[in-house]
Amino acid sequence: MRLEKLLHSTFVALTLAAVAALPACSKKEDKIEAEVTAENIAADDAITEQHEAATVTWAVAPEGKVKARFKTPDGQPLDDKVTGTVSVRPARKGAEPVSAKLVFDAKAGVHTADIPKLEDELTEVSYDVQVEGKPLKSTLFVPRGGTHELVATAKLNAEVKIPEGKKGPNGGVLQVAGDDLLEIAADAKTGETRVYVLDDELKPIPVGKRKVKVAVVASAPEYVELAPEPKGLFFTGKLVVKTNPHKLTVVLHPEDASPPVTVLCGWHPGHVVVVGPSAPVVGLFVVANWAPVVVVPTPGVIVVGKGKGKGKWKWKHRGRGPKGGVHIHF
Repeated sequence: MRLEKLLHSTFVALTLAAVAALPACSKKEDKIEAEVTAENIAADDAITEQHEAATVTWAVAPEGKVKARFKTPDGQPLDDKVTGTVSVRPARKGAEPVSAKLVFDAKAGVHTADIPKLEDELTEVSYDVQVEGKPLKSTLFVPRGGTHELVATAKLNAEVKIPEGKKGPNGGVLQVAGDDLLEIAADAKTGETRVYVLDDELKPIPVGKRKVKVAVVASAPEYVELAPEPKGLFFTGKLVVKTNPHKLTVVLHPEDASPPVTVLCGWHPGHVVVVGPSAPVVGLFVVANWAPVVVVPTPGVIVVGKGKGKGKWKWKHRGRGPKGGVHIHF
């Protein structure tokens, strides 16, 4: 998957650089941002969550502006029938939460809240609202580029197709992050959480200079920065929560020191995130016994050709960018 890595990394770096530059917009651009309405909020900057009582499309901007659009299950706008707050807390030790009231902007048709600028690598953003007397609560971890960055990264990752239901060597979650394929898995008994970097045959490769942080939303939101085990075979850390989460977010610092990649595992642009008691969970805690680690010493050149055997994984590179991508064939 590291074929044409330089080209892809440059493309991602330019994309994230553009996102990082958003807070420094001109006054003209700020005016355009202020005019985001109910009709265009879901374009490229927002993620939609579906509760039993309502759907919420919300966008978190890098400069510290939250916009949310609430609708009934049948698509009718709720407008001023929603009251509540947004709370943010940087994902680092000792950080304190800051809350802001959601205010309905009748002209734009969205609720807004002013929060601190997103300056940390990862920030926990939660909303706690009442919709016609029914509570709606949810949490999302966002990078410095806000929800726009999550959407942009998910669009790039969508170029790689992983067969639905396919698991890693330990039965963990497979997730593309930039130029790397990761397996994220945890032990339900101990809370030990591991992240492996895999090659195109799902075999671990050395983690090298990469860095990884994992954030989950289960009974409560939690994050942990993982450390390489002594031989550099995988990343390891421990989560307090020991139940499968509704959301799993991973931050990966690539081997080549390009900007970090933040992914909401399993989410694709245009899909809704189901929230609440009926929400599906991410199969993170699935490990009973860790599989023996046999590490491929050096990531080899991926050769495009005909594989032998029905279970052969193939990475096919067709050029990075809007019209191309890396595809997994099984």
